Amino acid sequence: QLLARRRTVGDETSDEFAIAVYVGGIQRACKATSLRRGSVSVVLGGVDLDLREAALDPSGADLDLSASLGGVNVTVPSEWRVVVEDRATLGGVEALVTDPGELPEDAPLLRVEAAARLGGVAIMTDAAAAEATAHSGHELHGVATS
Repeated sequence: QLLARRRTVGDETSDEFAIAVYVGGIQRACKATSLRRGSVSVVLGGVDLDLREAALDPSGADLDLSASLGGVNVTVPSEWRVVVEDRATLGGVEALVTDPGELPEDAPLLRVEAAARLGGVAIMTDAAAAEATAHSGHELHGVATS
């Protein structure tokens, strides 16, 4: 856990942050006023990241997600345009976000690079998260599920 603490930077109000979890799990809410960049790295663990109370920088924000033998769940506001580039090796990346065609041209932009190796990454709006947890046996705690 010492290595994870060294690689974790910022707090819930930081406009730039890095979260590292090795063998364990955390829940984190981001309340940034101008989020520009974030990264989450998970090995043998899980992270639930809630971005619903954050505001993005006017030029948008970049989020780098990596899960190896674990999972990352990210909840975003339905008003954000989310663009996901994924790389999965024996794992999965799922984006249950608002269709860009339903959003105004000036919607806040979140660019996500997601990598899953024997793990999972899920990016979803609060409505999609509520629907997923409403089904018996599906909970979003520590690993990406659908």
